[in-house]
This record gives sequence, C-alpha cells and structure tokens, in this order.
Amino acid sequence: MAAASLPTPAMATDHAAPPANGDTEIPLYKTRIPPPLTLHYDLHRGLLSGSATLTWRPAGERYEARLEGRVAGFNVLTQTSQGSFDEAGIAPHRFTDQRMGREVRAANFQHDKGRITFSGPSAEFALLMGTQDRLSWMLQLAAVVSAEPRRLQPGGKVALYVVGARADAAMWIFRCLGEEIVNTPGGTVHAVKFTREAQGPYDTQADAWLDPARHGLPVRARLGTGSDGEVLELLLRQLQID
Repeated sequence: MAAASLPTPAMATDHAAPPANGDTEIPLYKTRIPPPLTLHYDLHRGLLSGSATLTWRPAGERYEARLEGRVAGFNVLTQTSQGSFDEAGIAPHRFTDQRMGREVRAANFQHDKGRITFSGPSAEFALLMGTQDRLSWMLQLAAVVSAEPRRLQPGGKVALYVVGARADAAMWIFRCLGEEIVNTPGGTVHAVKFTREAQGPYDTQADAWLDPARHGLPVRARLGTGSDGEVLELLLRQLQID
C-alpha cells in the first residue's frame, strides 16, 4: 500500500490546516466501487425525525453522489459530491453542503492545480491523491473494505483524509470494532462497525455500520461533534440497485 505525504502545519482538530510534516500520510488502498444505487434511510437528529436519500451514480470515469435529508417536509440537509476515479478510488472535484437556513458552501478540488479552494473561507489546501469530502468518505470506505475484506476484522484500520466545505480538514482514522446486529426497518442485518478515533473534543464523531452483503455500504451511520451533543443518525430502510 502506497501513501501520499501531506505537505502543509499539523492539525489537532477538524477546523485546522492540513498537516505539514512529511510524517503524516494519506494511505492508498485498493477499492471496489459500488454500482449505481439509491439508499433510503430513516433520519434522526436530537428530537427531530425524518428521512434521507443517498443516491450514487457512477458513470464511466465520472460519478455523482447526493444526500438529501428531510424533516416534516422541509429539506434540512443537502450534500453533493461530483468527481472522477483514480488509482486511490473516488476522487472528488466539487463538494457542496447546504443546511436549512444557511447558504450553500462548496469545496473545489482542483486536480490540475493540485489545490483545494473554498467558496467562503480564503483558505487553500494542497490536494493529494486519496483525499475525500464529507460525503464521498462513506462510499470510499465501502469501496475499500469491499476490495480489502481483511479490514473487516476487529482491529482493522482505514485512514481517510476528509475535507469539508467550511475549510475543515482532518485524517479520519476508522477502527473496526467487529460484527454487530443492526435492527433496521427492513430487517436484521449482521453489520461490521467502524468508529472514528477522534483526536480532540471538537472533532467530528463518526460511526458506520457496514454491510458486506450490500457492497460494504452503511446500514447505519452516526455523525456529530462533541461540542453540541447532537448526533445525526441514518438507519437504512431500503437499498435500491439502479
């Protein structure tokens, strides 16, 4: 497994600049990209409940992913990831993030210039192979464990460098905790739980219960930060192969 070094000031939380010393690397894994599909989830955040849809559309050398969350008929979350594929798997070109009552923010992965720029913050990061955005990481994680199933054993590790639309960037190191039963509206699933090893109190907490029988995609996911105590949870209702 090869790795790409991150060339720019080390980072302690999700809201700092990327690491600059050569000791920090982005691992490059084998990947098996999921086919076109749509995942329908139940959505929960705090006292709010609704639904979410994740669509994944790979087509030739390009892809588009879209996650939409709705509560009481209102869109509360819309994220899109568009890009291509390279030796590391999914290679985002543009990521957009819109929350209810807020403007759209975007991260632009400029592969020709080797830079990541943002629609709001003036920050600019180096773009290295293997970098993911705040939506593509779920699909990249699935692609890695599908191609390298040994990582589905307890203690298995997958490290992804994840960049958000608000100039937040961090290494997300996932550890496999082993098999867990997940009760979904569509039935019981024998999933494999991965949890992110957060490095600081304000790092995004991320847990994903992956189903090897569903291309390694999450049948359950939990995302949140230690600062507000609220967690976004997705629980699979139906997977539709398109």
